[in-house]
Amino acid sequence: MILIGDIGNTQSKFAYYNKGNNKIFKLKNFNTSNIEKNKDFTKFVNKTKFTNAVITSVVPKVFLKIKSVLKKKNIKCYEILDKKLKNPIKIKIKKPKQLGSDRLANVFAANQLYRSNCIVIDFGTATTFDILSKNGIYNGGLIAPGVMLSLSTLSSLTALLPLIKLKKTKQIIGKDTISAINSGVYWGYVAMIDGLLKKIISTTKKKYKVILTGGLAHIFSNSLQYKSTINTSITLQGVVEIIKYNKKLF
Repeated sequence: MILIGDIGNTQSKFAYYNKGNNKIFKLKNFNTSNIEKNKDFTKFVNKTKFTNAVITSVVPKVFLKIKSVLKKKNIKCYEILDKKLKNPIKIKIKKPKQLGSDRLANVFAANQLYRSNCIVIDFGTATTFDILSKNGIYNGGLIAPGVMLSLSTLSSLTALLPLIKLKKTKQIIGKDTISAINSGVYWGYVAMIDGLLKKIISTTKKKYKVILTGGLAHIFSNSLQYKSTINTSITLQGVVEIIKYNKKLF
């Protein structure tokens, strides 16, 4: 059994991976802040015997804290950018070291699962687009502010605009402050995503399978001009692909 995880800026996902039957199970979310001191996280780790852990992380300090916790339990902990881990795809960008390991995991999974040109859109603290060719080449991506980040910034920097919970809406023109914010942010992001997809397609002159992931993927999927597939576990599936690709190590 291997512990797998995805440490995000706000939320972190952890799960168990059984190499024997190639299954991910016991998926659980934790707040990233002080996760290493979270009693539920400790119970989650202690519940099963692990010898290895493989994790993606965009918060290096948190990863190091978790690595320290796991080391005390005699669990070897790897971040997927670890030099000991081989990479199954070719990264065709100027500064590969700047690529977040969560985004890398996303394209690892997309390469294995879909075998086609893919664009993975991840609705996290940032909204990221990652472009993968069907021959296993990562061609780069785009980073935009995340939906919740936009909402919280709008609220915190204005005196009269409240923080709202974004909902899917058919309404374009808001009839009060809350509906106006909801429509502006919701349809603003739909327009941004459609516009960027159109630009990527016209620039590369290729067709793509569009994969949505992250907590808000289901809100946007049916409103986009381009057909999309939702895969909210793609990052952890990418971690599994790294494990399988480095089977001599695990």
